[in-house]
Amino acid sequence: MSDPDAEVTEPGQSIVVTGTRRTDRTVLESSAPVDVFSADDFRAQPAPQLQTILQTLVPSFNQQRNLLGDASAFIRPPTLRGLPSDQILVLLNGKRVHRSALVQLQGGALNAGAQGADLSQISSAAVGRVEVLRDGAAAQYGSDAIAGVINIGLRRDTGYEVTARYGQSYAGDGEDTQLTAFYGTELGDDGGFFNTTFEFIDQNVFDRSVERPAIAPLLALGITPDRPTGNRLGGPENRAYRATINTEIPAGDTIFYAFANYGYQRQGNDFNYRSPRSVTHLPIPGRPGTNSTGRAVPINYLTQIGFDAQGRPQWDLNGATFDIFNDSRFPELANGFIPFFEQTNEDIGIVGGLKGDVSGINYDFSLMYGVNQVRYFMSDTINASLGPNTPTDFYMGKFVQREFNFNGDFNTEAEIGFAEPLFIAWGVEVRREAFEVGLGDTPSWQIGPYASQRLFQCTLAGAPVACSTPGASAPTFVRTQVALPGSNGFQGFGPASVIEGGRNNYSGYIDFEATPVAGLDVGIAARYDYFDDFGDTFNGKISARWEIAEAIAVRGTASTGFRAPTPGQQFTQNLTTGFPFGSTTPLGTLVARPDSEIGQFYLAESLTPEKSLSFSGGVVIQPGGGFNVTIDYYNIKVTDRIGISGAINPNAINPNGSTDAQFLLSQGVAEAAELGSVRYFTNAFDTRTQGFDVVVSHEADTGLGRFNSSLAVNYNATKVTDRKVINGTLASGRVLSNFQPVDDVRVGNIEESNPAWRAVLSTTYTQGMVGAVARVNYYGSFTSFFDPITTGIGATPNAGGIDTLAEAQALYPVPFAKKFDAQASFDIEVGLTFAEKYRVAVGAQNLFDTFPERETRNIFAGTGGAANGSIYNDGSPIGWMGGFWYARVTASF
Repeated sequence: MSDPDAEVTEPGQSIVVTGTRRTDRTVLESSAPVDVFSADDFRAQPAPQLQTILQTLVPSFNQQRNLLGDASAFIRPPTLRGLPSDQILVLLNGKRVHRSALVQLQGGALNAGAQGADLSQISSAAVGRVEVLRDGAAAQYGSDAIAGVINIGLRRDTGYEVTARYGQSYAGDGEDTQLTAFYGTELGDDGGFFNTTFEFIDQNVFDRSVERPAIAPLLALGITPDRPTGNRLGGPENRAYRATINTEIPAGDTIFYAFANYGYQRQGNDFNYRSPRSVTHLPIPGRPGTNSTGRAVPINYLTQIGFDAQGRPQWDLNGATFDIFNDSRFPELANGFIPFFEQTNEDIGIVGGLKGDVSGINYDFSLMYGVNQVRYFMSDTINASLGPNTPTDFYMGKFVQREFNFNGDFNTEAEIGFAEPLFIAWGVEVRREAFEVGLGDTPSWQIGPYASQRLFQCTLAGAPVACSTPGASAPTFVRTQVALPGSNGFQGFGPASVIEGGRNNYSGYIDFEATPVAGLDVGIAARYDYFDDFGDTFNGKISARWEIAEAIAVRGTASTGFRAPTPGQQFTQNLTTGFPFGSTTPLGTLVARPDSEIGQFYLAESLTPEKSLSFSGGVVIQPGGGFNVTIDYYNIKVTDRIGISGAINPNAINPNGSTDAQFLLSQGVAEAAELGSVRYFTNAFDTRTQGFDVVVSHEADTGLGRFNSSLAVNYNATKVTDRKVINGTLASGRVLSNFQPVDDVRVGNIEESNPAWRAVLSTTYTQGMVGAVARVNYYGSFTSFFDPITTGIGATPNAGGIDTLAEAQALYPVPFAKKFDAQASFDIEVGLTFAEKYRVAVGAQNLFDTFPERETRNIFAGTGGAANGSIYNDGSPIGWMGGFWYARVTASF
């Protein structure tokens, strides 16, 4: 196989094109820190997903599992330098990659509300190299480039290559198969080429749950749930198909280029087990009132006996009933049910362009179109408000993100008496972003006739009887019963959620890079952006690198940046179910659009751009002997950060004795029915993130073979420096006093839920036909916080229960902030190459089968796990799988 990109192999000497528009700067000559990884770095990885591979290579790049985070369990949002996914700009062959359609509503404290690109849709087998710029670059590339830039370069080589890989966890589950095929050919004699890559991935569920506390008493009653532990917790099942093409066709002084990627994957995950009976079980030690699990779905009462004065139906408590757990039409639900949540994710990106030069001016014109569509399905669940007419399979709707970009980029050089010519770059960009929420099937969101039933009772001779009984008394009101509407677990997108909208963005930039005297490089960049939905912004960047001596140089940058609110953040409205504010009945938890009736009712304001101010400074040391060392400090201040607000209780009692939900219903806002909590997108807080990166690389040829080694260390600390406070009187008469959309628990998790220290030590060894890679991943300690009120501990606030975190801590002697100790995992791969064409490799990820530290909060004595069967913290960076072995076979021609 030919590889035109492989001529430079010495550490630090790879040419970089990210963070600079010059084409003659190496990694160590860059004024900002850049990590460069080759295709060989990607091939020696245990995981098939690009995003997971990056986590093992870049210490400041992290992701968590989000096990029960709805769609966030499938599209896992990463962080870079402690900042969320939508503050990371992703490029493919230097062109902006469109966003995922998913807005991360359950993506953890750092990513709550983020909408970034989905790196997993790009096939790792198609990657030729990756450059990770660890520096702000909004003045060069526009919105999103606050945390840094990841530029993925597709393969440019030719030939044939097929790879088969299989692995599974030490526990025998999580089977993982990857098949890839590559073909490339030369086009003409001037460096033209065409190649294509195909990839298939099949990953099975791995389960690390323990028995839920309700299982043992259910078994004693003769009820055997479908899953031994209740529901599986670990990793979802995933089947993915991906294809990529990349081509360049020279035509005289002009080169036509095009590349495209297509991805489709279907993933599935268990939701929480729904119990068919109310049972009692062993409590959490030291916690009163936690020794029961309620019946998941109420009995429906089918006999209507009239209407009250307000026109509401009256139902006979002693009339005909429907119990879905004891009905012959639903035998599969007799032992309870586990909603199975599925997502399909279809992604298309197409770029075409022309580049060349005219009279010493290089030009590059390109068009890009990208679309991502996420569709949701649920099986083995019900719409309880429909009673006997419920289906058990639902289509809940879709999110769609569409983007169109036009770029015109130019550069030239001018002799002005400097040590090297002045490099000048300029360009324009026109972007269109659109976001759509598509309607789900009617039963997935429908409020059925049994959603809220006012139950009445009649008597005869003092005994309860059906109201149709001759001589029965007049009906007497007993109680109101709620059956949650919509598909149980994840309500479909109804008419109130359906929306389509977008915006246009027009940009222009100019960039100067110069070497006034030998050894001193300076740069300045400026960019103007206009968005038709909120106005304009101007950003700049300065950079410098001074080579003090042959072996040492200092470098630094200062820049302003921004991130525009996405159409997804502006238009997303989502309703799921939960147990907010201590409710013992599942209620709707709503994320409202800022411009919706409910959002406006709670004083939400239109979103504005996030703004950043970044500084970095470092030193590059080349002491000889095969060593290279870089040390870089960074400081990033971000103001007006967008996130999802903390939960507001719509059922709190107002001064007039009613609730917000009742008021909204009286105003015709149907979404307020059975509502338990409300959140919305808002510019909520400011942060300062600072830290440093140390990268030491070493290359040595010995009599035993060739060793390439590197140690990369990252320290990162984020501080919330300011928070928005909302005060005002709502239309219901309730006074919203000193409401902070970002509460203390979220602040704690923003600041401490990611390990402050992270390190990767790796060594690659080659000798003849033998090759090996060994890697140590180190994760420092981290602290997890949770709120005992909004997560369902205690009674409902304002109704005689707990109202504050302090009250909950005083009542329940359980730590709500827990520190988890540092951990390390080891990876290894050993391979043999035969006849320069065939390679066989075996390896292990997490060689010593290390698991996260076990959770100690809310742990039931009888099971050793939490109510949902989990035993580890969801944010643990080491993952839940444990050890994983694999084998890989590759043939190249």
